[in-house]
Amino acid sequence: MHITHSTLSRGGSSGQHPHTATHQTHQAAAMESPKDKHRSKAIEINVPPDVIAGNGSSPDAPADFETAIAATGYGRFNYLLLLVAMPCCMTTVFETTTMSYVLPSAECDLNLTLADKGMLNAITYTGMITSAFLWGFLSDTYGRKRLLVVGFLLDSTFNVLCALSQNMVAIMVFKFMGGFVICGPFAVLMAYLSEFHSLQHRSRVMIVLGVFYSAANMLLPALAWLIIPQPWNLIIGDGVLEIHSWQIFLAVSCLPGVLSGISVMFLPESPKFLMSKGQNERALAIFRRLYAINTRDRQEFPIRVLVDELSPVSGPIVPASGKPTTHPSPAAVAAAAPSGLGEGFRQLGIMFRKPHLPNACLVYGIQFGILLGLNTFRLWVPQLFTIIEEFEHEQHLLPDGLASQATLCEMLAYKVNKTEQLQQQWLERDVSRALHGPDPVAMEPLDDVLMCTPTTEGRVYLYSLIIGCVGIGAYAVTTVMINSIGNRNILTYGLLLAGSCGTALYWARSSLVTLILSSCYITICSIASTALVGAVVAMFPTSMRTMVVSLTMMFGRTGSIIGNVVFPYLMALGCLPPFVMIGAIVIGKVMKHG
Repeated sequence: MHITHSTLSRGGSSGQHPHTATHQTHQAAAMESPKDKHRSKAIEINVPPDVIAGNGSSPDAPADFETAIAATGYGRFNYLLLLVAMPCCMTTVFETTTMSYVLPSAECDLNLTLADKGMLNAITYTGMITSAFLWGFLSDTYGRKRLLVVGFLLDSTFNVLCALSQNMVAIMVFKFMGGFVICGPFAVLMAYLSEFHSLQHRSRVMIVLGVFYSAANMLLPALAWLIIPQPWNLIIGDGVLEIHSWQIFLAVSCLPGVLSGISVMFLPESPKFLMSKGQNERALAIFRRLYAINTRDRQEFPIRVLVDELSPVSGPIVPASGKPTTHPSPAAVAAAAPSGLGEGFRQLGIMFRKPHLPNACLVYGIQFGILLGLNTFRLWVPQLFTIIEEFEHEQHLLPDGLASQATLCEMLAYKVNKTEQLQQQWLERDVSRALHGPDPVAMEPLDDVLMCTPTTEGRVYLYSLIIGCVGIGAYAVTTVMINSIGNRNILTYGLLLAGSCGTALYWARSSLVTLILSSCYITICSIASTALVGAVVAMFPTSMRTMVVSLTMMFGRTGSIIGNVVFPYLMALGCLPPFVMIGAIVIGKVMKHG
């Protein structure tokens, strides 16, 4: 008996339901019980009436990916997979955020200007943009597991080299390479996890990942609070290497990446990827293994045959014995499985035509503005709180409480002036040493007021920890109320409120007010960015969603780069420009969206 099946869509890997069956399946469903009829609607296989594919009535019937992964159940393997995902999420967060906690302490050791700090914050995103398309191609060609292992271990290697670096140029090179490498695991992790969960549990996995990312944003300042304030200073090799506490923090932050790479080695390859490559025998073996782990059942896995995704429309069935009934021609296989590059250009062509082009440009513009404000301010928050602590510490002897009456703008102006004077002082010292030797007698001692003293107050990291806690609470509330509020309302009113908070920082006069406004701005912008990605799912067809989401993130990272590079120059121009940038850019996107 020859059984035919329809071409499978690739919606399974993106978390979307398959299309309903075609006309022949509906005719067959007319003679089935209501229960069987309901099941047949979720299967994309055209079979005769006496065989219902994937519902367990015939173990020799071909099953698609969604049917097979649902049959494995939900149990111990899924819990183990989520446990492994925890350090993976930490690695991606640590890679983009560690420098923001290092810069206040490394300022004196590396003689950093405010512009240098902006470049160090932005360089990781530059690496991520550079490799975005490369990793997508490698993932579809060589598999999810291999990319995750190589990516996490390489990222850890570059982080160790970054920790050993003795100047800003070396740190920028290794942070760029870290961003170049981590872009792959960052993008593939969600796809890899979703391909081990059925449709019933897939949305729950995304929520758990969101919790993991929020927890990582809380763990990082706690780790920095534990390590950076310590007076550690190691001299290695007669002064060749000088290791400070902030470099030890960078080295410790690579541990989640090492743990992730080693852990993923013991996990199986994605069965969805194997089926897309025609390796149904390996995919079926993985399904059997998952079934045995999850159910602890000695019975045989109920599915023995998987559909061949490489066949054009009615290709061969690959049974468990590995002997296909027919052999598709190479031309048919090539027609059914276009190259990733060709498919990417085809999707780009569709996107640049109506009716998708206006919506795509709107989404890209909004995400660019949101992440320009969010990631700029988020990565500068530790520096801003350090400036406040430094100002209050150095000005506490002023009469009449002038320090307590100073606004955030006056504190920033003080920091900008002090940094410029320090840079001039360092330049004069270097010139004098070049002309008169390492210890010139003619060089005047540094003024005590202008001595570069890094601020490592614990309150700086406590403030970041509080912002992370606020984010988790807000995400929990939003998850419950998202259906009643709606993505559009979150984008419109949330960004309006966030922009107001960002602009209001101009008048902040204390650490507490700055903390409240910062928490509101960062949390709301983060939720709005997530809501925007959710809106993309509803605005574009399944075949375009992956491309649109990838380009959306690319535009967002471009905004992050521009914001972090421009922010210190705006600080040098005056206090109002940087806060107008982070506030007005978000409010402007509300007006454009409305």
